[in-house]
Amino acid sequence: MVATGHISQQYAEQCLAPIGRYLQKNDFWNSQIEQIHVLSDTTVELVPRVGNHVVYLGSAADFEKKLARLTVFYKKVLNEVGWNKYSRINLEYDNQIVCTKSE
Repeated sequence: MVATGHISQQYAEQCLAPIGRYLQKNDFWNSQIEQIHVLSDTTVELVPRVGNHVVYLGSAADFEKKLARLTVFYKKVLNEVGWNKYSRINLEYDNQIVCTKSE
């Protein structure tokens, strides 16, 4: 798993390592996510292999719940409307997903 951006040693150990292990242990996520990018405010974006969108996790907290919501979204929405419909999928808010349409 490639990780880029503003990454300190402490952040890598405490936040990124658990995300990376989780993604690698899950066959779907291991195949789907090719990059973890950390923004300057320590929020996290995931870059998938399929689709022209970026997945914004926000903070690394509760990433498992966020990815579970994304799984449902992929199955119920993107499989219907297409994987390139949105440019950004935002998972930072509890119990909702906010998307930006591609232009």
